[in-house]
Amino acid sequence: MSTDAERSLLNSLQAYVNRFDTSNSPEDLLAIASSILTFQQKQGSSIKIEPNQTEALIHQVVNQFQSESLSPVIDATTDTLVQEVNQWRQSLEDQVLNTLNAYARKVHPNQLQNLLPETILSILPLVENVQLRKSEAESLIRQVESKFNWNSALAQVIDPKFLVIADKLVQLSKFGDLKKRLQDSLLGNRDLINNTLENVTESFVESELAKILGSNTLHMDIDLDAQKLMVKQVTIKFNVLHSSATPSKSNEEIATQMDTEIDRFKASRPLPFRLF
Repeated sequence: MSTDAERSLLNSLQAYVNRFDTSNSPEDLLAIASSILTFQQKQGSSIKIEPNQTEALIHQVVNQFQSESLSPVIDATTDTLVQEVNQWRQSLEDQVLNTLNAYARKVHPNQLQNLLPETILSILPLVENVQLRKSEAESLIRQVESKFNWNSALAQVIDPKFLVIADKLVQLSKFGDLKKRLQDSLLGNRDLINNTLENVTESFVESELAKILGSNTLHMDIDLDAQKLMVKQVTIKFNVLHSSATPSKSNEEIATQMDTEIDRFKASRPLPFRLF
């Protein structure tokens, strides 16, 4: 693991917490450190980290942060970086929340009452072309849930662009059976079972979807754009909500683990809005 990458991320994490006076809870620190790396990779950072070392790096940096009481002198480059990361995180949160508000106008309350985490994850690839790690996605879900209010969503003025995105989400929801079949097919794929779920890529999911659509038993009229969005939705669901699956687990155990993770996440916080 690169010492330079470790020191750079630790300095950035310290700078972020110092500038924005954020919580020092392990969950928040993991989310911030993950977001810093995601933003840097999104911007084409020259710091190279092997994909299978990223999670270890993040946890190591957070552990160092918690064990060291440093108040470093922040250089201008790092200060600019953390401000950009904060702006990106806030922008992503706003886009997801605005889309969720728009979507609330188009569906029955029961379609959202118990499905907010999944709905938020389904919105993510519609507003941002990036794969979030579990810690930062869960942080985003917590923030959006805490701000979502059903009555406010129905009353406020919605930017038309978010209504358009919400329409895409509604259209994709019509292919729920196909998405379920895709997820079941992935769980039955030996190549996937023999690896951690965090290693699922869009190309892997896309190839599995192509097999399903190319079968003689399925006649589905789904356009290419909808296919691409479904691939992104399923990929992020696997990579965010689901813990690593070891080869010793059966398909049924992995599937149960995936559903349990969603239930655990929903049960860990009170219902964020009232229907009446």
